[in-house]
Amino acid sequence: MFKPNFTKTMKDIQWSFISLAVTSFSHLLLRIVLGKELGPTGLGIYTLVFTIYMFGMQFAAFGIGAALTKYVAQYSDEQEKIKEFVSSGIIASLVSGSAISILLYSLSSTISIQLFHNPEMTELLKLTAFCIPFIAIQKSVIGTLNGLRKMKSYAVVNIVQNVSIMLISIILVLFLDMNVRGAIVGFVIPTILIGTISLIFVKNYLTTKQALIKTVLKEVSIFGFYVVLANSIGIINTQIDSILIGHFMNSTDVGYYAVAVIFMSGITLLPQATQRVTTAAIAKYYAENDLESVREVIKGTMKKTFLLTIIITLFFALFGKNLIEIIFTEEFIPAYAPLLILTIGYAIYATFVSVGSCLSSIGKVEIVFKISAVCAVMNTLLNIALIPKYGLIGAASATTASLLFTTLINLYFIKRYTYEKNIMGI
Repeated sequence: MFKPNFTKTMKDIQWSFISLAVTSFSHLLLRIVLGKELGPTGLGIYTLVFTIYMFGMQFAAFGIGAALTKYVAQYSDEQEKIKEFVSSGIIASLVSGSAISILLYSLSSTISIQLFHNPEMTELLKLTAFCIPFIAIQKSVIGTLNGLRKMKSYAVVNIVQNVSIMLISIILVLFLDMNVRGAIVGFVIPTILIGTISLIFVKNYLTTKQALIKTVLKEVSIFGFYVVLANSIGIINTQIDSILIGHFMNSTDVGYYAVAVIFMSGITLLPQATQRVTTAAIAKYYAENDLESVREVIKGTMKKTFLLTIIITLFFALFGKNLIEIIFTEEFIPAYAPLLILTIGYAIYATFVSVGSCLSSIGKVEIVFKISAVCAVMNTLLNIALIPKYGLIGAASATTASLLFTTLINLYFIKRYTYEKNIMGI
């Protein structure tokens, strides 16, 4: 029977929500400052650089954080096994992070000039490359903390990093007049510092027994390989619109669109916080062959998430234009039209996000990868077809259609692998 520890679960959700709330607020406040100080063009350049950073971060982390969440939760009663996985994950993340850092530094000029036709971005991408290994380490740490269900420590790491990024960036942009470069330096420095310091939270789960580490390194890497591909393709589903706007249009239009996307983060805030808890819970119940509890988690979570999401979506749809003028400036009003279209897709997609790691939690990472690949191809083709002709409206329409398709196909496979009687034999 489904008998969750409500006290522990509620505390986990609270800490996870606090973490994401502070993160989202920090991002929002920072982008408000950047929008007002740098205008749509400056905000657009920052958005493009940060998008490339997100891609680099996914490949650098190599899905190891997600792998650690799964295996640490799965072997929660085996201390030595946890040490093997955590130690392997930290080592692997450092290696993969360093490799991606070198690659990004080398390709910075090509990305800036050939893809975005903006030479100014070259130096900014080179600066960004320095923090890649450290964010990879941090992802492994918070993945471990999530698997251990130490959500307070998980929240502390995320909160300190994001608040630091916000404060340092604002100081460099507002008071030292460093413009976009200041905003980039503002997230590079805290990322390096927090990535290093975060190791303190998992020091008791590290081992120097190389033989033990090697026994699980392959397992972590294989799982991580599928996760990183799926997550990277997942980023394409949410970021390819901004990238192609930057390619087909200009950084000013990217700035307008970035404002619309910022509001969408408000819709997915609670679902993302909830997912941090459902990921570990589903992995644990599935390992115990308690499929009834898995189904209860999915069903109950999605129902509550849907109701809250609809309320938030309607609020943005009705008052979005006024909010843009108040929070940003009239200069960003062109963001309202794509915002309206995006709310349709995100209203449905956010409900799925609350249990979005379900398939990974039950070990179906290959399925996640295949689904993400199909959705990414669809999204990319739609954006390529619609942006040149319809601009921001085309980008928002393509993304909305892709989000709806992504939600439907994921829910189909979640139902298939958690409700069929012969699930364990598939």
